[in-house]
Amino acid sequence: MPSQPPSATGDGTPSFPPCVEHGVWTPIPVAPPGGAQRLTFKDIDPDESRAVKQRGVLSFHALGCSGDFKDHTPGLQVAKAMASQISDSRAGGGSSEAVESSFLFHLGDVAYKGEGPSDPEGKDQSLIYNSQFYAQYRSYSRNIFAIAGNHDGKSSGHKKKSAIDHFLQNFCDSQRKVSPDNQTDKRLTMIQPYPYWLFETSVAYVIGLYTNDINGGQLDDPMGTDNPQYRWLVKTLKSIKEAADGKVVFVALHYPPYSGAANFTERGDPNLGPTPRRPAPAGVLQPLGNILQQAFHESGQYPDVVMSAHAHHYQRITYTYANGWQIPYLIAGSGGHAPVEKLSETCTGDTVTLPGLPFDAVLPPGLALPKGDSAKVVAYNEKELGFLRLTVDINQKRVLGEFFAAYDESPRAALPALSDSFTLHLQKHTID
Repeated sequence: MPSQPPSATGDGTPSFPPCVEHGVWTPIPVAPPGGAQRLTFKDIDPDESRAVKQRGVLSFHALGCSGDFKDHTPGLQVAKAMASQISDSRAGGGSSEAVESSFLFHLGDVAYKGEGPSDPEGKDQSLIYNSQFYAQYRSYSRNIFAIAGNHDGKSSGHKKKSAIDHFLQNFCDSQRKVSPDNQTDKRLTMIQPYPYWLFETSVAYVIGLYTNDINGGQLDDPMGTDNPQYRWLVKTLKSIKEAADGKVVFVALHYPPYSGAANFTERGDPNLGPTPRRPAPAGVLQPLGNILQQAFHESGQYPDVVMSAHAHHYQRITYTYANGWQIPYLIAGSGGHAPVEKLSETCTGDTVTLPGLPFDAVLPPGLALPKGDSAKVVAYNEKELGFLRLTVDINQKRVLGEFFAAYDESPRAALPALSDSFTLHLQKHTID
């Protein structure tokens, strides 16, 4: 495993495998606010929060990678399909135990800049946010929370072009108001405390992490020694464990910790790409899966569900510990950015034959599973764009997960349509 980025070629261009992200670690331009970095649902929507508490049941949507600079139709279709489940929980089929969805939790890559150098509007984040977020979700009447993806985390000295500054403006505002980026409707900005933060409802926690703009994702600066986000994660997990309030724990991050995609050998390796790092051994970066498992072990609090995006498809991976405890790891990066990525495509663009389900997740260099543990792909959708609906039922002590297909290249009137579902039984922590 390399301790430094690969050397440059003769023309000064770094040489990396074709599928490796060329993003570079970007510091968050504002300091953490201190405290718990916590936002409660009742502070945003007290009426809906009260309804969730009275029912003991919460349904919400989750997806990532929804923006697209060139073609807004897929994202609009997915947003419209989700909106149909706000008033009708049975739209698209699915479980009769689900209720009308209370909010959307976006898993990052809200907006993508244009890549054409001759297009002056392609990097204007105000125009990008208006078309890819506010206009796209005009039909979605519920609140939208978010973590930043790698495209949302890109930085520029020109505020007009700086994605991370506009993410902060639209999702981490000091007060709720109509954003200057919003030229579409009256949707208000969100007041999340920071790019990594804790969201609390009466039945569930969602720990939102920021994995920055580096191949494979990282929580903290590869040149640093302080690891503030990791320390915050452990502290937050410990506080949840101490509360012992029976709420379901979700962890949300943009880059997937595990994947069955053939190119994950490279795309899951944080030691590939141009980001500078300290000399080895300190500068050899751990894959996200290792970092999360260390935080879970150190805190003594394991999540119930882990959600991610980045890859433009859907995967459900079951992580099983040696003692039989199971956690679903979900990849829902098919929120609107076409085309859907094939799991069978390698880093060089070749195609391999996928094993039959279930099959082992692909482990990039350094990603280790303890003896007796396994991570297996049990379901995927590499044909259609779509979204997740998660239902927490505290009364029945279970979590229902559903993936709905919402768009393909020839949109069908029957969409949304249920594509995958599972039940997590919280008492034994097993999945069926």
